[in-house]
Amino acid sequence: MTGHRTATIDPGASCATLVNLYEVDPDRQAELVGLLSDLTRRSIRHRPGFVSVSVHSSLDGTRVVNYAQWASPAHFEAFMRQPATQEQLRSLAAVARRVSPALYRVDAVHAR
Repeated sequence: MTGHRTATIDPGASCATLVNLYEVDPDRQAELVGLLSDLTRRSIRHRPGFVSVSVHSSLDGTRVVNYAQWASPAHFEAFMRQPATQEQLRSLAAVARRVSPALYRVDAVHAR
């Protein structure tokens, strides 16, 4: 695809990483994945400081992980303060049984 970029996981990068674990009923996993992807495509990726989002679904159908990168913790915090963000998060939480977000730094990457 032209212009398509993928997420880069680099311990030397200065970005902030959000790892958000959603616990879901298996019959709602695909709904949550679709909602996360749609919100990111339509809105989140256009916010200042946005770098990337990767959405992962567990093979057993009970979890979805949102791995998001932001240019800095300040960019992420500004995003979180927006009323539109809070509305979007409520729509995601309505599909999940439990939501566990946290900001991380990448300490190491090992590859073959």
